Amino acid sequence: MIFQYSPFFLPLVLSAILTGVLAYYGWRYRTNPVSAPFTLLMTAVTLWTGGYAFELICVDLPVNLFLNTIEYIGIVTVPVAWLLLVLCYTGRTQYITRRNLALLSVVPVLVVLLVATNSYHYLYYSAIIPQTISGSVIWVFVRGPLFWLHVTYSYLLLLIALILLASRYSGAPAIYRRQIIILGIAAIIPVLVNILYVTSMNPVPGLDLTPFTFTCVGVILAIGLFRFQLFFMLPVAYPQIFSAISDGIIVTDTKDRILDLNPAARGLAGDPGSELIGSPLTGSFPQLSRFIAGNECITEDHLEVMIPRDGTPRFYDVVCQQLRVPGQSPTGNLFIIRDVTERHMALVVLDTAHKKLNLLSIVTRHDMMNKFTGLLVYADLAKIQSDPEKITLYLQKIDEIARMIQKEIAFTHDYQEMGVKSPVWQDLSMCIADAKSQVDIGGIVVTDACAGLEIYADPLFVKVLINLLDNAVRHGGIRLTTIRFSYEKNDDSLVVTCSDDGNGINESEKTRLFTQGFGKNTGLGLFLVREILLITDVTIRENGVPGTGARFEITVPPCAFRFSGRM
Repeated sequence: MIFQYSPFFLPLVLSAILTGVLAYYGWRYRTNPVSAPFTLLMTAVTLWTGGYAFELICVDLPVNLFLNTIEYIGIVTVPVAWLLLVLCYTGRTQYITRRNLALLSVVPVLVVLLVATNSYHYLYYSAIIPQTISGSVIWVFVRGPLFWLHVTYSYLLLLIALILLASRYSGAPAIYRRQIIILGIAAIIPVLVNILYVTSMNPVPGLDLTPFTFTCVGVILAIGLFRFQLFFMLPVAYPQIFSAISDGIIVTDTKDRILDLNPAARGLAGDPGSELIGSPLTGSFPQLSRFIAGNECITEDHLEVMIPRDGTPRFYDVVCQQLRVPGQSPTGNLFIIRDVTERHMALVVLDTAHKKLNLLSIVTRHDMMNKFTGLLVYADLAKIQSDPEKITLYLQKIDEIARMIQKEIAFTHDYQEMGVKSPVWQDLSMCIADAKSQVDIGGIVVTDACAGLEIYADPLFVKVLINLLDNAVRHGGIRLTTIRFSYEKNDDSLVVTCSDDGNGINESEKTRLFTQGFGKNTGLGLFLVREILLITDVTIRENGVPGTGARFEITVPPCAFRFSGRM
């Protein structure tokens, strides 16, 4: 192996060291999505520059051919790594798949094989000629027909990358524009110099100046990394954001034709296909016709509309905004559609609860006034009575009325909490377990076949279950051994059943079962049960057979039940 002095060796080695340091820097921050392609790019550039540096100081042709082959591994990797870097930087990582990586590697692998076996076919280099430059011998590789395959492919990848990079420039914030300019300059400088070399317009014939430009590229990228946070502050991929937003977004033109819509809006239309683009807005979204008149938004305020989804009514807050360039006529409309079903239901529930509380206040006040009147009457009678037995009887009546008033006051405490808080989704099995822990059921077995079922109800829903269990224990009799909770679908609704094997309820009592004041205890328990359930339009009835057990059926509307998957 014969070595020679070359004035170009030291600049190339310094360039290789600089790009090698950048490759190491990229590897240190490999959690960054751009780190992997950046590290690959800098490693390939280092291999290219270092290989060419040693190629210039080595005179032996066999060694030069070996170094050239090693160098070509870096040369063919540079355009591929550059494209991958731009794809990551612009937020198009979905295109970086194993299949696409394999396809991108076909031509580079073929080129390296052609270079390594060139002495057998001379299709990549047609000849290798020694030439003296600045007192040093340089082997000049004369390009063969297959050389242009590599050149065309490499320039095509670089061009695609530059186009993708430029597409992010328009509309980007200033910091990202500076980053894009830095990346563009870092790519264009070596490409222009390489074009001069490939087209034989090189100022130093026979010497490839491309590796020398990597020193400049390294300095530019270093400035970008440390001055403009290159690769640490990536531009936002707006198409991904548009697709990821959970609110429905629809863009229309001035003729109310759909120009674009995100997946959330497609779901509202019940059609995931692309044929919605170009179709009339009112055809797929007739509920939005109230927002437009004369192809313009008639209001930019929030309006609520009902759009059925999967057979269930859903409520949406819609805003229509005109799209216009300052000083010009509108170019279209933007619709933002947000699901507010739960908020709508909560407001309806709160309104219903307030009405019920007002009604309860009137009924309770009237009832308690009657009881106080009776209490005062018995008190007056006791005052004028001299018979001890009658006085005792009147005092017993006063005690009974006072206890009834006490129970009504205790009941109003529970009732006043009803509807104060918004309804929430509640796991039925957890509520059943909570209710069991608050009722003395003795040796009675309680079975639960409602795993995974959630009910949308007032936070006092557990009191419904407590009252049902307490009612069964109090009135089931000695034959009561089991209380069962289960459910079954009934068309679009769901029926939750609480049944037992006790005495059951007489037919004559069923019509008055849920009215206020009926019952042997307080007369308020099942009334409270009905009122709590009605907050979310859930109804209850007793459908058991007297003598075989009670059976309470709770009918839940379609929008008030769901399955969590926890079976």
